Amino acid sequence: MVFGLALVLALIFGLASAALSATGSNFVLGKANEAITVTKLTSTVAGPALTLVNQSTDAAATALNINVASGNAPLRVNAASGTATNLSADELDGKDSSAFYAQGSKVADSSRADRADSAASASSAADADLLDGKDSSQFQPSNPCPSGTLFHEGACIETTKRSTAAFPNAEGTCLQVGRRLPTVAELQTFRLREGQDFSTAEYSSQAWTDTAGSTRPNMVMLVNPSGAQTPSTSFVGTPAFRCVAAPKAASPSDAWEAVARSDLRNAGSTATLCAAGNNEGSYADCGTISQLEANGYQHASNVTLVITTATATRWVAQAQHDSGGSAYRFDTDTGQIVPIPRF
Repeated sequence: MVFGLALVLALIFGLASAALSATGSNFVLGKANEAITVTKLTSTVAGPALTLVNQSTDAAATALNINVASGNAPLRVNAASGTATNLSADELDGKDSSAFYAQGSKVADSSRADRADSAASASSAADADLLDGKDSSQFQPSNPCPSGTLFHEGACIETTKRSTAAFPNAEGTCLQVGRRLPTVAELQTFRLREGQDFSTAEYSSQAWTDTAGSTRPNMVMLVNPSGAQTPSTSFVGTPAFRCVAAPKAASPSDAWEAVARSDLRNAGSTATLCAAGNNEGSYADCGTISQLEANGYQHASNVTLVITTATATRWVAQAQHDSGGSAYRFDTDTGQIVPIPRF
């Protein structure tokens, strides 16, 4: 083991003195040793195969110094090796920990992504106003129904049935509030919806047709809790009823306002790009429509856009559709588009 240890230490210690031993010779402590072939130490001890101890208290004292040619790895371990105990690497891919963001921290200026109306002018993703380039007014609401009704089969059916009434009174009650009685098909599927009260027979809007195909206008179809359909010959009977409302439809002003918001949003995004191209991000040279158009903005011909503020640090504009609807205002300080009175 002395011979093997001598060769290993010959590779490890590079002391500035003349080489006194070479390949095949004894290892000489305190002197420089040289070898031109691999030196291997094999051990079966339960602890380390080699221990290096430097008891010096000098700041430069280390237990091991490894020198290799530039670009070569100073150390290699086998693929199945475990984690080196107490080894603390000071860099990752040549970068210190200060070059990385700590867990839970935000990237510089990421607060602007917390108030965005669109990705191009991000100031809050939490308040993003576009989905695939479309305003919310271009989508059907998840529940386009009035309060007290449930969206079902393309209609809004009242969730609470009304008191019993004669058929003409039930029909008239629904018509007076701009609604109608449900069809047989609507009642048949509505009674199966979980959580709905359908414990008694209810009026439908359909007259009974006999087996010969003849309609009996004085006999109205009822739908029972079991699903059975029966005719009612008494217009003074006891069935309950519920009304059906039409889903909310978008008004023309909704579309006009969507266009105005879209144009204002595009203008704000372009102003941000314009400022980014100026020294220190100033909006001062982004205060006219022509200056925005020079940066790619395409102004909607049916929208009036007025830029009210264009300073070094702030850009504000307002827009409205020429046909009507609310006007809107955008401010880079908040990153929000808010409704304002028409101007």
